[in-house]
This record gives sequence, C-alpha cells and structure tokens, in this order.
Amino acid sequence: MVPGDSGSGPVSATRGFLGWRMIALGFLAANLAIGLTFGTFGVLIKPVAAELGASRGLASFGIAVILLLMGIAGPVLGIAFRHVRIRSVMIGGAVLMAGGFLLAARAQSFTVFMLGYSIIGGAGCAMLGIIPASTLMANWFVAKRGMALGIISVPLLVAAAPPVAAWLAESRDWRFALTAQAGVLLLLLPLLWLVVDRPEDVGQSPLGGAQPHTGALASQPAAAGYGRLLGDRYFWGILISAGLITTGGIVIVSHLVPFATDSGISPTKAAALLSVNGTASMVGALMCGIIADRIGARLTVGMIGVALAVLWSLLLAFPRYEVIVILLIGIGPCSGGLHPAFATLLANAFGRESFAAALGLATLLMLPFTFFAAPLAGAIYDTTGSYSTAFMLEIGAFTAAAAIVLGLFARRPR
Repeated sequence: MVPGDSGSGPVSATRGFLGWRMIALGFLAANLAIGLTFGTFGVLIKPVAAELGASRGLASFGIAVILLLMGIAGPVLGIAFRHVRIRSVMIGGAVLMAGGFLLAARAQSFTVFMLGYSIIGGAGCAMLGIIPASTLMANWFVAKRGMALGIISVPLLVAAAPPVAAWLAESRDWRFALTAQAGVLLLLLPLLWLVVDRPEDVGQSPLGGAQPHTGALASQPAAAGYGRLLGDRYFWGILISAGLITTGGIVIVSHLVPFATDSGISPTKAAALLSVNGTASMVGALMCGIIADRIGARLTVGMIGVALAVLWSLLLAFPRYEVIVILLIGIGPCSGGLHPAFATLLANAFGRESFAAALGLATLLMLPFTFFAAPLAGAIYDTTGSYSTAFMLEIGAFTAAAAIVLGLFARRPR
C-alpha cells in the first residue's frame, strides 16, 4: 500500500487520471460552502430578524462574522494540511456546517442563531470551502492549474441557491429552509470520502509532471514557512495586488444598486445589474483560469487590474443603464477571475508544498481589504454625497495593483 493511501491501494494508470474527479469534488464542496452561506443569507435574514427580534443591522452582522472566521481560519488550515488530510478537513467542515444550520433552525433567540449559522457554520464553511478545494487543485495540477482553479471558483450556487432557499422559506418557513440545507450537506459526505489529497497517494503524478518550481519554502516546516512568507516581498506584492483588486468586487456588490438609482435608473433595473455582474463573474472564473495557463498568472492578474481601471473609469463617466450593462460584462469576469489567477500565481511561485500556507496567510492578511472596502465607500458617499471619490479611489487601487504585479515582480515565477 502506498503511504498515505486511503486503504484502497494504488490506482493503476489504466483507471485514468483522478484529477478530473478532484475538480468535480472541489467544485461541489466550494460551491456548497459558499452558496449555502453567502448565497442564502440575504434571503433568510428578513424573516429571521423579524421572528427573533433583531434589527436589520444586527442581523446583517452575521456575514461579517463568517468573513472574519474564514480569514482567521486561513493560516490554521495552512498548518493543518501538513498534518491532516484535506478529505478529513472537508468532511469535518460539512458536518460543522450541517450542525450549525440545524442549531440555527431551532434557535429561539438571535444569539443562538448567530452561534449556529455564523460561528459554527462559518467555521465549517472555511473548512469545506475555497482554501481546501484550491489546495486540492494545486496538489493535482501543474499543467492546467489555472483551469482547475477557475472551475472550482465558478460561483454557480451563489446564483442558484437564493431562489431555492426563498421558495422553501415561503412554502414552509426559514427554519425548514435551514434544515434542508443541513440535509444537503449531510448527503455530500459520501462524495467527500472520494477526495484524494495527492496523486502520489494513489500511485499517480500531478498533471504536467514534476513540480517545476517548488520554491524555497517547500521543505520548511509550517512555522518557518510563515516566517519566510512574511519576509518575502513577492508574497506581499501578490497579496497587496490581489487585495486592492478584491475591493472592487465588494464595492460593486454593495453599492452598485444605490449608484445606479442615484443616476436615475429604476430600482428594478438597478437590481438586474447585479444579475448581469454575477453571471459575468461565473464566466470570468473559468476564463481567467485558462488565460493564466496560457500567458501566465502574473500577467493575467496585471491585465485584470488594467482592465478594471479602464472599465471603472468609463462607469464613472457614463452612468447610463445600457452602458453599465456593457461595462459589467467586462467588470464581472475580471472580478470573478481574480481568485484562480491569484491562486495560480501563489502556487507557481511557492510550490504546492507551501501553497496552503501561502493562501491561508494571504486570506487572513487580506481581511482589511475585504472588511473595509464597502464601509469606506459608504462613508465617502455619506461625506460627499457622491460615489465619485470612492470610484476614483478604486481606479487608483486597480492601477497600483497592476503596477505592482507587472513591474516590481516581473522576474519571479509566472
């Protein structure tokens, strides 16, 4: 038996490359983790707040708690994946999410709801979601790594889960909807048992052969790895560039509708713009992953920054409905495609042995960007009565991100 195997013995070459199965499992896990938290929260929050006596503002704090937990969990997962199987972490995450949702479904106070949905469920989301799935892709793919990361990043259930949750809540109630979500997660468990951490565990090799660049961190223990990452200016360059670009997607989701209505667009049409952006983001996740494989992840991230700077400038100059729709067809793919390009760049630069640590630490250190982007844009609007200054800051952020990743770090891996 190959060391580290799950007990089924090595897989012969005749059984085919299992990496494609890992893509399917990673896509399913990441989508259920994000779709059943961020995708359904907005649908459930109004009836939950009304029944449990919470203000809308307090109720909305639930998503911030999940974001915080996901950021904190990043470095912890980076260490855990050196000692614990990805499969075990994913299964534990699904169980935690299901248990948290069941607790929230039976809550008689908003405090208990938050404990179940946001704290227990949020911890489970981090364990089931994008960091484990991305690490799995980095382990199985050298060639087509960007494509693999792009596929698992397509947020299909973020778009599909809300109407289903709304239908369940309307036909029964929000408690039934949460119980159904828990049931879906429990049904996922047998599939997660099929996750194989590394191709070597079943006698296979990563697609594309031996890792071309493992980086200086690959053989270091977890603590030394974090120390080396924090001292690496290229890591900070990737982190800051991705963080600056990430703010744009958050501001779009949070402030596009009020920006559009301020420009004389009806609320119904303004809300439809979010659907355009979301659909375009799904296309971009796959498209940018493939582009990263073709031209390099560094250049892809840089091009995303340049494209967003141009598109947001046009958005600010021509805030008409038809123009915004066209611009979102470009903005959405750039926002949705950032993660696969960013994750591919980290994997290429630091190798699969250190990828989980690099991605986990970056997730934590990007919290200031993800937490403060929307409130800062709102505060600027409150002060100036316009989104112009906030949008100009975004344009400057995109430009700076492109300059960093294209200019200062051109000699490092693609």
